[in-house]
Amino acid sequence: MRKVLKDEIKKIELELLTLVDKICRKNNIEYSLGGGSLLGSVRHKGFIPWDDDIDIMLTRENYNKLIKLLSHQDGAELWHYSIKETFQPYAKLCNKETYQAKAGFDFLWPKIGVNIDIFPMDSMPSNEEERIEFMHEAQHKAEILYSTSFPAFVSGSKWYYSLARLFLRGPKYLKYHGKNKQVARDVDEFMSKYQLDSNANQIGFLASRYFDKEHFQIEIFEEYEEVKFENLAVRKIVDHDSYLRQIHVDYMQLPPENQRINHDYVTFYWKED
Repeated sequence: MRKVLKDEIKKIELELLTLVDKICRKNNIEYSLGGGSLLGSVRHKGFIPWDDDIDIMLTRENYNKLIKLLSHQDGAELWHYSIKETFQPYAKLCNKETYQAKAGFDFLWPKIGVNIDIFPMDSMPSNEEERIEFMHEAQHKAEILYSTSFPAFVSGSKWYYSLARLFLRGPKYLKYHGKNKQVARDVDEFMSKYQLDSNANQIGFLASRYFDKEHFQIEIFEEYEEVKFENLAVRKIVDHDSYLRQIHVDYMQLPPENQRINHDYVTFYWKED
C-alpha cells in the first residue's frame, strides 16, 4: 500500500473542485467555497497552510440539482444517502482510486477516498427564538442519523468521546439501526422545511459544528463572483465578509498555533491494481 501524500491530497481535491465547477457552470448552478476554504481563498488565495480540505456550499435548490448531476458522473464517486449509506446530512465527492484507512475514532465515512465536502444551505425562520429551536431540532435529528449504524454512532475525535457516545447514543442505535436511508431522507426533508417560506430570511448549514453561529442573512447567497483558489478560478459569495465575520470575527488574523486544526488523523492510501 502506498500512502497518499499531502501534496497529492491537495491535487486530487483541486481536480474534484474543477469537476464540480465545470458541472455547475454548464448547468447554471451557483455555488460558493465555504468554511475554511472560503477563509483560505480570502486570506491565503488557496488552502489554509495547515489544512488540506475543500468545502463548498449551495442553497438547497442548487444543492439538490448538483446532487442529481453528480450521481451520474464517471470521473468521481458521490457519497450521498440516495446512493449509499451515509451518516451526516451532507454529501462528499470522492476520488475512486484512493481510500481512507485510518481516521482516529471517526467512523462516519469508512473507506471513502480523498474527497471534498458539499453542504446544503437551508432557510431558517426570521424569528430568533424559532430559528434557534429549529436549529437545535435539526441537530438532534442529525444525531439520530449518526445512530443508524455501528460503529458510526460512537464516532469521536478522542477514544473517551467514543466511549461516552457508546452509552449516550446506545438507545438511539437500538431504535434506529437499519433505518439509515429512511432517517437520512427525513432529516433532509426537515432541514428543507422553510425552503419556500418567503418570510424565512436566515440561511445556514443546520448540522454545522459552529452551531448557533451558523446563520446568515439569506441575501448573501444571492450574489456570487470569481475567486482565486490555488491555481483555479472558482466561485464564492460576494459578501464573504458577513459570512466569515459571523463565524470567525477577526478572520484575517491568524489563530494561535494550538488552534490550527488539521486532518493529520486521517490517512489515505492508493488502491492497488
